[in-house]
Amino acid sequence: MALRRRNWREDVRWLRWPLSLLAVVIVASISLYISASIFRNDMQRQEFNALSDLDLLNGQVDEIEQAEQVIVNNIGLYNSMVANGIMAEEDRVNMLEAITQIRERYYLFPINVSIGEQDRLLLEYPESVAFPDDQITLRNSQVQVRYSLLHEEDLTRFLRDYLAMGDLVVPSLCNVSAALEDPADRFNVVQHQIADCQFQWYTFQREPYLGF
Repeated sequence: MALRRRNWREDVRWLRWPLSLLAVVIVASISLYISASIFRNDMQRQEFNALSDLDLLNGQVDEIEQAEQVIVNNIGLYNSMVANGIMAEEDRVNMLEAITQIRERYYLFPINVSIGEQDRLLLEYPESVAFPDDQITLRNSQVQVRYSLLHEEDLTRFLRDYLAMGDLVVPSLCNVSAALEDPADRFNVVQHQIADCQFQWYTFQREPYLGF
């Protein structure tokens, strides 16, 4: 029996469909792999963005909690400052009336009061504060008080009541000089000394945040 040798073209025709199917499978596999890679990268990117947003939200929540804790810890002090007028504009008329009441209470000699021009200093937020709200300005006025003394206790009484008024007043200078001209008057009700005191009067003011 004689065997006929196959023609290579017949082999190609016979393998055409298996090869075509193999090519389709390879293309489909590559496409599926590329799609899966793109999908995975997209999911990873979305996951990264979600984690970043979550970290940002956690940071904002922490800042809010810290701010709330600061408020809780200092609400009493803040209310006291508001009640005493420290978180408001200066009330110079009330200041002069309070000094007059002290003078009348202790029968002091006339008191000369001079309140200088107010300085303004903007208090900047620390860099750790990412979302500032209102900004605070520190106001400062210099108060000069000059009056005669019958004795040193007139000075201590005035200072005690003046510094206890509730205003944020800080003494910076107080000089006492002799005023008695005739030694024979040292037992009389006349001015024996002169007190010349200087104070710094501080107030705080809330203002809309304008940025820096």
